[in-house]
Amino acid sequence: MARPDLSASPAARALAVVAVVGLALAVVALTVLALQRDTSLDPAAATPAPVPSFSFRGSDTPPPSATPSDAPPLPATSGAGERFLAQSSEGTLWRATAGACDGEEPLVERSDDAGQTWADVTPRYRGIERVRALYGFSGTEAEMVVDLAGCEAEWLRTFTQGNFWELYPELLEQATYPSLDAPAVLVTPGGDVPLPCPAPSSIRIGSQQTALVCDGVPQVRVGSAPWTPLPVDQVVAVDVLGRSTAVARVDPEACADGLALAWIDDDAAVTPAGCLDAADPAVPTAVAALDDILIVWSGDRVETFTR
Repeated sequence: MARPDLSASPAARALAVVAVVGLALAVVALTVLALQRDTSLDPAAATPAPVPSFSFRGSDTPPPSATPSDAPPLPATSGAGERFLAQSSEGTLWRATAGACDGEEPLVERSDDAGQTWADVTPRYRGIERVRALYGFSGTEAEMVVDLAGCEAEWLRTFTQGNFWELYPELLEQATYPSLDAPAVLVTPGGDVPLPCPAPSSIRIGSQQTALVCDGVPQVRVGSAPWTPLPVDQVVAVDVLGRSTAVARVDPEACADGLALAWIDDDAAVTPAGCLDAADPAVPTAVAALDDILIVWSGDRVETFTR
């Protein structure tokens, strides 16, 4: 290695020092620029872009929060597990689960002892796939709107306490019943009628009005009048009797542990009918309104309450 020339003049040595310092400053400046470029590629250091806001079409309601609700969950009152309950004029009870086309088989049962025991009377030989509606008929008989093979709607009626069921296509043409193809539509002799929500449950059609449940709130329709919400919520099942509506609902003030039952008259007056204690509100439930009594089917229990 060559030895440094120590004989250089002081002026030359000063110029060399200045040159070295300038070179060092240039290196520092380039290093800082390089670090800034790398930082701009770091997602953690980048300024976050604005989050776009969304709204539901046709509604000013903001999107639901991810925070769990304190309200108790409502039961699955629609779908294959939906329940139907009816009583014929001489007291025979009928009940059914909805079932599903190409899916879970429906179950139709009859009780002659106020719901203590049940006989399976499902018309499997008819190729039944789904129950859309169940009604008590005269005497000890019943009738149903069902879907048979191919999911085609049919009207069935029994005159043998459910041992045999006959087809009545002329009655189906005059009937009003929930559509299978469009859950938010009611089939009527005068044409399809839109329902007030996209996924209604507990649809019940009576001689004077139709009732259903939308997100826990019951709504009724008399004739061709608009749908009218009733003044209760957390409802899990409804039935109609003339212009009155029977409901089963979650109401901790009226029934701390179970389901509260009530009648709602056509003037919106609510009359408590009792409490089904220790009933699980998370299981499908059905009610049947008959004169001055209200019958409830929840879980394995069937109980009667006097109006």
